[in-house]
Amino acid sequence: MIKIGLLRENQHSNIAVLIPQNIRQLKNDAAFFIETNAGLASGYSDQDYIKAGATILFSKREVIAAADLILSYSVALGNEEITAKKTFVGAYDVLNDYTSIIPFQQKNIDVYSLNLLPRTTIAQSMDILSSVASILGYKAVLIAATVSPITIPMISGAGGTLRPANVLILGAGVAGLQAIATAKRLGAVVKAFDVRAAAKTDVESLGAEFISIEGATDNINAGGYAVEQDKDYLTKVDEVLFNEVVNADIIITTARIPGKKAPVLISKEAVQAMKPDAVIVDLAADTGGNCALTEKGKTIVTENRVTVVGETRILGKIAKSASFLLANNFASFLKYYLDNDEDDEILNATKVITDGKVTNSRLVAEIDNL
Repeated sequence: MIKIGLLRENQHSNIAVLIPQNIRQLKNDAAFFIETNAGLASGYSDQDYIKAGATILFSKREVIAAADLILSYSVALGNEEITAKKTFVGAYDVLNDYTSIIPFQQKNIDVYSLNLLPRTTIAQSMDILSSVASILGYKAVLIAATVSPITIPMISGAGGTLRPANVLILGAGVAGLQAIATAKRLGAVVKAFDVRAAAKTDVESLGAEFISIEGATDNINAGGYAVEQDKDYLTKVDEVLFNEVVNADIIITTARIPGKKAPVLISKEAVQAMKPDAVIVDLAADTGGNCALTEKGKTIVTENRVTVVGETRILGKIAKSASFLLANNFASFLKYYLDNDEDDEILNATKVITDGKVTNSRLVAEIDNL
């Protein structure tokens, strides 16, 4: 029987990628070793894991020693020396930060990153990127609503009528669509833009207005993700979005390109022309930001009183819900891993390191281009 370990994330993450209900589902196929307090910040005590059938260990080192396969969201190795064969499974952002896996490049170690899952029907239940994006899109709107000094819905009372807030969503993938749905539920007037023409139907189905800008490059092999655009198109985007940006009360930006720097969709000049007290929440802050003024991990207020939120730890602020979704994704991957051979398409796509060497073709190509 395979032995599976769960590591406690760092103090800023709060995520648990395996929760007690997953252990109950899988305990006939594996033995589980949990680092103490691994689920506490997500609402699960050590006792909850014990009741589900797991064993609690008191350090990262003990869990790694006891388990064959070790799970975490993004815990890196420290100075641990691995002498027995170990497999690590996580959400390592290897295409944007290759350094996250350097500690794993030692003999006897295999590493899988669920960030690299192909967008196929079979892999849908393991799709952590969609789970994360959905949570972030929802939370971004609530953060903006809290920061903004105006109300979101139209409110009529004895003192008059407050107009609904104008909300602009840039990027209509999973995060953007969830942001649209959340803003609409709060009563906002919502507009959205995406370089992918196919996003128009999704945006309008949620009751938002789609901003069309023709001339975008599309790639049917990109798995539904946006791709890099040429300079002429980005200039056109800048011109069209300028008027939308300056009229918005709240902007949520979600545009990302896997393995690339985020495209800048809001220029410094556009921010300077925005109305006072407007709010931008940039969900691409960790990859450079969609706003020219975004500062990673910080919230700034410009001279014209525009708040730009570059927070990169939003997921940890809604840890219980995020852990529920992510744990189900990880559990689904575990089942698949146990039932399939190593040369399977999905396992091949997600495998980053084999016996200490980087073997993933996508990552090797990115490293070669550095």
